[in-house]
Amino acid sequence: MSSRDRRMGYPSLSPREAAFATGLSEKTINQAIDREEVQPLPKRRPDDGERMLGLPDLVYLRLRNNVGRLLSPEGKRMLRQQLTQAVRERRRPMVVTLGAVDVKVGPEVEIVERQLTQIDEVRSWVIIDPEIRAGEPVVRGTRIPVYMLADLAGQGASREELLEDYLALTPEALDAALLYARIYPRRGRPRRAPWKGGVVVREAS
Repeated sequence: MSSRDRRMGYPSLSPREAAFATGLSEKTINQAIDREEVQPLPKRRPDDGERMLGLPDLVYLRLRNNVGRLLSPEGKRMLRQQLTQAVRERRRPMVVTLGAVDVKVGPEVEIVERQLTQIDEVRSWVIIDPEIRAGEPVVRGTRIPVYMLADLAGQGASREELLEDYLALTPEALDAALLYARIYPRRGRPRRAPWKGGVVVREAS
């Protein structure tokens, strides 16, 4: 999951988080890393598994997706370089000059920053504690599993039904839980759908 980069004051994000922040697919993010089009941040520990990206990479990937076809390989290299330099100097990049062309990057920076704020807000509503449901993500202050709510919503349960069935949930907590499940999809084989005789069987809150 994302963590703050102490040198730059910006977060470092996993490919899943980067996908949400940029609006691109996780596959596209990983392909860009594999091709060395963007460079993962240095690992804090040798056993760190995920490849983490910083703000310049996210902004670059959005720009590449929108206007990259208009840029030469050298233009893309200069774009990445100037975005990285601006963040290192603690500047909020707004315009990048590529030779005789000025590329407005401010709107893309604002979009990514809004998404990063949303990730932080969503994560504040979810807790992972080995002492609570063996570490399964639950809504903070409850024992309600996040992925169970997402499963029920995906099977047709309405927002109103979920709030009625789980009185410990506030509308904000439910929205955060559902978005958390979208940003951090459950890995591995999907659990058996909680249906019985065509009726959703919900766990007690």
